[in-house]
Amino acid sequence: MVKSPSFGGASEAPARTPPQAVQPSPSLSTFFGDAAASHSLASDFFDSFTTSAFVSVSNPGAGSPASASPPPVSVPGTEGRPEPAAMRGPQAAAPPASPEPFAHIQAVFAGSDDPFATALSMSEMDRRNDAWLPGEATRGVLRAVAAQQRGAVFVDKENLTMPGLRFDNIQGDAVKDLMLRFLGEKAAAKRQVLNADSVEQSFVGLKQLISCRNWRAAVDLCGRLLTAHGQGYGKSGLPTSHTTDSLQLWFVRLALLVKLGLFQNAEMEFEPFGNLDQPDLYYEYYPHVYPGRRGSMVPFSMRILHAELQQYLGNPQESLDRLHRVKTVCSKILANLEQGLAEDGAMSSVTQEGRQASVRLWRSRLGRVMYSMANCLLLMKDYVLAVEAYHAVIKYYPEQEPQLLSGIGRISLQLTATDCGTLCLEKALKWPLPVCNGFRATRVVRNPKPATEKQIGDIKTAEKYFQDVEKVTQKLDGLQGKIMVLMNRAFLHLGQNNFAEAHRFFTEILRMDPTNAVANNNAAVCLLYLGKLKDSLRQLEAMVQQDPRHYLHESVLFNLTTMYELESSRSMQKKQALLEAVAGKEGDSFNTQCLKLA
Repeated sequence: MVKSPSFGGASEAPARTPPQAVQPSPSLSTFFGDAAASHSLASDFFDSFTTSAFVSVSNPGAGSPASASPPPVSVPGTEGRPEPAAMRGPQAAAPPASPEPFAHIQAVFAGSDDPFATALSMSEMDRRNDAWLPGEATRGVLRAVAAQQRGAVFVDKENLTMPGLRFDNIQGDAVKDLMLRFLGEKAAAKRQVLNADSVEQSFVGLKQLISCRNWRAAVDLCGRLLTAHGQGYGKSGLPTSHTTDSLQLWFVRLALLVKLGLFQNAEMEFEPFGNLDQPDLYYEYYPHVYPGRRGSMVPFSMRILHAELQQYLGNPQESLDRLHRVKTVCSKILANLEQGLAEDGAMSSVTQEGRQASVRLWRSRLGRVMYSMANCLLLMKDYVLAVEAYHAVIKYYPEQEPQLLSGIGRISLQLTATDCGTLCLEKALKWPLPVCNGFRATRVVRNPKPATEKQIGDIKTAEKYFQDVEKVTQKLDGLQGKIMVLMNRAFLHLGQNNFAEAHRFFTEILRMDPTNAVANNNAAVCLLYLGKLKDSLRQLEAMVQQDPRHYLHESVLFNLTTMYELESSRSMQKKQALLEAVAGKEGDSFNTQCLKLA
């Protein structure tokens, strides 16, 4: 059993304060999040707790609002980018000029009518959100920069971040490729999706691509914008400088690569960033560009992504170690705040209201780290520590207690399943569709096992957690609590291979919420295991036809295509019809493997 050194104090959570209500800038959850589940801690892998602005009013390099017409991307010269405070080389660095990174970003997020009040507010938010504790070596460099603003501080190139694109190939569109192969050029020509050329070359266009699930095109656009910043293909290892915007772009690009499953590519492009603690990743390194501003340019969610990536590359222990380091910093900052100090441990003149907001923010960040650690432990099949970590998360997010307890119970139902080690509580909580449900019973297989087979999982433990959920939800009003209880009961029966009772509960949920995709899909799978293939097919087909944009989910389509194969050896025509439906609704990020056409 691999254990993390970080759980000694996991249960010692500080006193809970109300959740933070204000975030000054968008996070990737704006791009990736599901509106229906945005309230949940598990609403998305990229749920971001950083509030680092794309353009802050305290950033002197922020340009003017965008014009109505999208301008072409221009590559700024060296006079348009801030030079680092100094670098070991033949020439000493001159005081850097103000950057002009992306003049059209402000149009996306307009500020207040009162610029003075906005400046004060954003300055406080910047301090709160940018806070980080650099390592000793980095702290020494930043002190030297602060002491010699008019002179040159030489820093070895090896201690600087010099990123660049590692690949510049266009990502393409797998759906269109399949259409060319199976439906011909005429049908493929009808597929119209946005690409990097058809949107504004700015964060406005980037947000547009991501919101319509054209994530591959968004990767391409991020590459263009980074190239305009001097960090394009072939620039890795060359001197560069950073702004808040360039770091946000790197975060979005790397997050998209992970979302698309391109883990090796993401690792290559993450490599120049090291441990995200180089001095040129801090505002103090650019005193003439960000005068008086302190803290890290790196979005907090980028640190989480950097840590989590390793588990997808087969190195979960490395992920756990990185998350532990992030947790240590978060805990130290939170301890400083609770002692009346600033985030960095210095004396502070922050108002009581500002201090409470900082405590709320850093509590949420610490809870987010614990959540990621629990997921990593689950991936490592260390169920004891994983459950312990999830319980620790409840202390930071008591409003999420029913969801977390439900997730732990559902994990218990899977402990003897073949793929239980690859499950993530994030999926168990969200349960969007059958593959994500984690139950083998809810994903169609070619040779369904008889319902008389021995039950799977730890039924007694799961039942205990589900009873705890019922006790908690009794205090809550609303439909969601009732649906959660019924869903847990249905999954408990699935774990016992009692498909008739499970179907009854799923049907009851559908009477309360006819649009519930989870219940609809699982009810159809229960019908299949009850030997009612035709009824199961009718339910899934009606579901997809009712609202294609909502129900053309990869897992639903996987189940549907598998049922077509069970129904007849002539399933290809129906699969191609599904491909046409997908082509009219989905972006270039759609995983075509679920159609089983290749």
